[in-house]
Amino acid sequence: MKKWCKAVLFILPLLCMVAAVNWYVDSYAYLRVTYDGIGEQMERGMNVEGLQESDFNDRKLLLACLNRQSSAKEVIVAGSSRVMNFDREMFGTDSFYNTGLSESTIYDLLAVAGILDRNGRLPEKMVIGVDAFLFNASHNNERWEELEDYVSYMEERIAASQESGSAAADGVKAVNGTAAALRADTGRDHTKWLSLNYFRYNVTRLWEHRRFLVNYTTDRETERYLKRCDGSVAYERSLREVDVGEVEELTRQSIAEHVVYRLTDYREIDGESMRLFTALLDYLQGRGVEVILYLPPYSPMMYNYIESEEQFRIALQVEQSVKELAADRGIALYGSYDPAGCGLEMTDLYDIYHVKTEKMPDTFYRVQ
Repeated sequence: MKKWCKAVLFILPLLCMVAAVNWYVDSYAYLRVTYDGIGEQMERGMNVEGLQESDFNDRKLLLACLNRQSSAKEVIVAGSSRVMNFDREMFGTDSFYNTGLSESTIYDLLAVAGILDRNGRLPEKMVIGVDAFLFNASHNNERWEELEDYVSYMEERIAASQESGSAAADGVKAVNGTAAALRADTGRDHTKWLSLNYFRYNVTRLWEHRRFLVNYTTDRETERYLKRCDGSVAYERSLREVDVGEVEELTRQSIAEHVVYRLTDYREIDGESMRLFTALLDYLQGRGVEVILYLPPYSPMMYNYIESEEQFRIALQVEQSVKELAADRGIALYGSYDPAGCGLEMTDLYDIYHVKTEKMPDTFYRVQ
């Protein structure tokens, strides 16, 4: 009996320490802070500060937020970080949500559509940012696998609609009768309290004086990166007030290194990526969604470089292909990779690729 008591007295403090560190640091938002909790605050109209410092998972946060929405939005924006600062004020409606994801791929677009479709929340209008790298399979990443269930769901719905026509659409409506998520992994996970693997990682974060910690505010801009309740972002003050000389110097360095973001090793438009993209557009239109395609502009310096270098002219081919696709499907096309169309200048950028929020409306002009 005494041995058992001694063992308990020895082990109990260790377990308490593991639980305390896991709760205090909570690097993946399992215990003290959860993505569901953040989503609830955003649904109440609160903006979130501290996510970037917490190394948050934007795909888990997106899933939590979309699963909390009680009705379909009038406007949904989807795409990469280059559309993240499209906000509800720009579109003149509170029925708006920005689903932009960092390092987005074609599979992220499928995932976003899959979540909305599964929940019966497809919007009236869907603005899709089409970056040139969207069809460069050699630069895809695996971040979309956080939402893999919804990618699979969307691929199945698309295949069913292609095979059976209107009958498939009826079947999809039946599925949409439930708002149940395919994988609810954005709430609390109590198995992490005593997880040694989680503890080991949290300890490394503890020594770095880092933890998952967010604040909520009604301010539209703060000193730090801000995730707004409509899904859009307001960048930190250091970016908002960046000197144009810094942006130009970063661009010159990129050009000197022969780097254009995700356009290296890009010989031709990936056929499978284009097939999935086209099928997604057809599916959305078939469900009554007004699709709008948007081409985000490059900076004048970067676009001139793209035009001058044969290895990067694939971007021009992508733009032409998207124009043809939009014309063939009767889809409105806005913007251009060419900055001349919106009068973009180097002073209008936060960095090499991201346009300042106040300039974004100018980049959203109808082409066809």
